[in-house]
Amino acid sequence: MISAEQTIAGLQDALSLRRRIRSLVQLTGAAAVVTLVTILWLTEDGLPVRAQVGFAAIVLTGLLTMLGAARTLRRRGHLFARDRVIAGWIAAGFAVLLAVGLALAGRGLLGLPIAIVALGFLTFTWHTRRRLEQRG
Repeated sequence: MISAEQTIAGLQDALSLRRRIRSLVQLTGAAAVVTLVTILWLTEDGLPVRAQVGFAAIVLTGLLTMLGAARTLRRRGHLFARDRVIAGWIAAGFAVLLAVGLALAGRGLLGLPIAIVALGFLTFTWHTRRRLEQRG
């Protein structure tokens, strides 16, 4: 059994140097992608709507990645279980958006299997959460 003091010490543990470097690389990499895609998006004339939607999705994903990395660096602490669950929901949501975008991009049913699996995952986690809330 873990004592209360050990639990509190673990919660207040600062990020390791390795984790800080990883978060910093993630932040700068996402910033580079967002910058390059935004410059490309603004300088190209006559882009089709599908390309503009794709660029917008890339920029939005990059901005959210930057936000997550900055939050991790600012908090200087480990992610709690709830934070990891929320990160999983965000990842599943982006998988659904990507799959629907692929399906609508004119490539037939390319993204349909991914969309079905991701929607199933989101539905499963939502129902599981509801059952756990009803028990407690």
